[in-house]
Amino acid sequence: MKPRTPAKHKPHVKSFCRQLVLGQAPLYVSHQPLIDQPFLECFSIVEQHVLANGGKQHVGWLITEFRKVWLEAEFHTIWEREDGVLIDLTPRSRAPDKVLFLPDPKRQYQGRRVNSVFKPLSGHSAVKRFIACADEHFRILEESDLPNKETVAFQIEQEMNQLMERIVQDHF
Repeated sequence: MKPRTPAKHKPHVKSFCRQLVLGQAPLYVSHQPLIDQPFLECFSIVEQHVLANGGKQHVGWLITEFRKVWLEAEFHTIWEREDGVLIDLTPRSRAPDKVLFLPDPKRQYQGRRVNSVFKPLSGHSAVKRFIACADEHFRILEESDLPNKETVAFQIEQEMNQLMERIVQDHF
């Protein structure tokens, strides 16, 4: 099961985007990853690219869909060229031609990761548990002072892998 770029006109996608950011519409943005950059490090990549090439940085949410399972919004940034064209420069393991980006002009990157937002599309108990584990995993790694947080996070990751196997088996 791989994430995909959802259709922005679908009611469940439009509803999800309205819940995230009022008054903003999602946009399809060309994905043109910079090959020599690390995966999923959008904020440092775009900041460096703006300094070197001009243009602007836009903060918002990258919207992906795991078909029939969930929508996910990942805090993200993209580059606007000086001619106004928007481009996603961030390398990722799955390289779509375009991504769905929801601008969030009220948010700013504060130098810390922001938890993803999920919307389940299935009532399956494994989907609900996976989303709860993802939230717990984020809190443990990013917000916790536990001395053994890497061990706890690893245990959560193991449970998430088992849940993902169940989700794939039951949905596909």
